[in-house]
Amino acid sequence: MFGVLLAATTLACHAPLPQGPQVPAPVVLSTGCGRFVLSRGGEVGRFRHRAQADQTAVSLRSRGTQLLVRRNRAGRIFVLRHRRLVWRSHDLYPNDGGDIAFGPHAFAFASYRRGIFLTDLDGPERLIVRGRGLYPYDFDREGRLIVSAHGTIDLIAPNGATLRRYRYRQRNGFAFDERTDRLFFITPRGVLASARGTKIHLARPLPKVEGTISADQSGLLGGMHDITVIRPDGALVARTTWARSPRVSSDSGVSASPDGKAFAVRLTDAHPGSRSSTATVYVLRAGTESPQGIYRHRLGPSGCAVGANLSWHGRFLLYSSTDGREVVLDTTNDRAIDLTQLARLLPHRNRGEVVNVSWQSDFESEY
Repeated sequence: MFGVLLAATTLACHAPLPQGPQVPAPVVLSTGCGRFVLSRGGEVGRFRHRAQADQTAVSLRSRGTQLLVRRNRAGRIFVLRHRRLVWRSHDLYPNDGGDIAFGPHAFAFASYRRGIFLTDLDGPERLIVRGRGLYPYDFDREGRLIVSAHGTIDLIAPNGATLRRYRYRQRNGFAFDERTDRLFFITPRGVLASARGTKIHLARPLPKVEGTISADQSGLLGGMHDITVIRPDGALVARTTWARSPRVSSDSGVSASPDGKAFAVRLTDAHPGSRSSTATVYVLRAGTESPQGIYRHRLGPSGCAVGANLSWHGRFLLYSSTDGREVVLDTTNDRAIDLTQLARLLPHRNRGEVVNVSWQSDFESEY
């Protein structure tokens, strides 16, 4: 019986490929049978990539070099590059995983019960910050580690010394922009702040702003009921709210266009377990307060998770919803190119399999 099932799966994965619609840029669709690329003209082919990422490992990019982090059942941590061992931990950390961060010839990882460990990838790890619930976030250009805890951000030197501590308003979070080497957050008193190393600059008061900040072409503060876009100096770029419609909320974050002049968001009345709901994709443009609805559809029954992915390519937006809807949207004329049927017709190993869809340019930069 197993042999029959295996043969059937093999035949299904080698089924003829369907024709797709024309798209503004190549799109990669991934199923259990492999990865497929939809060309601009609508032809579908099998995606050939010179390096396939290991799906069982955590993949991170460290200064342009792909590193893989693994941990075995005993709790030993391994760092690999191109499947070759770079470093292994001296101690074991069973059932005690946490966040990790790579810096200039440095690797930091958290043990929830013990604290933050650091290694130069040549020698054993050292405990540099003691405490529970600490998270290594990133390294700055000088090799100093950014560590977050509840309401605080610490800048840690390689020797473990705390160089500076910043306090931030937890409901807004914080973000680190690698391009400018700056940390952005809102202080407990509601002031937008940017810090570079141990120096801090207070930009402007933002006492009533909700949502979580993210570092992008513009500063983004996106909550469940509003969006505020600000520049690093605190100047307002765009803002909108839908607080008067309490039944709908944003469930997929905010996605900024490459030029930082348009911002996409999905509003929906869906919630885990809902049987019927609707979702609408809006675009908010710089200098405006009224977002433009560009795509609306009904959602089927929702499981434990709802949401969508919104990714830009020029003026086009790739919308991928957890209910299986896959659409390319032209944000200038509301034209929609539906890829849902194509995703269903591709070879699958299992019925009901989730198809992952992304721009080819994004896929190649990730893997």
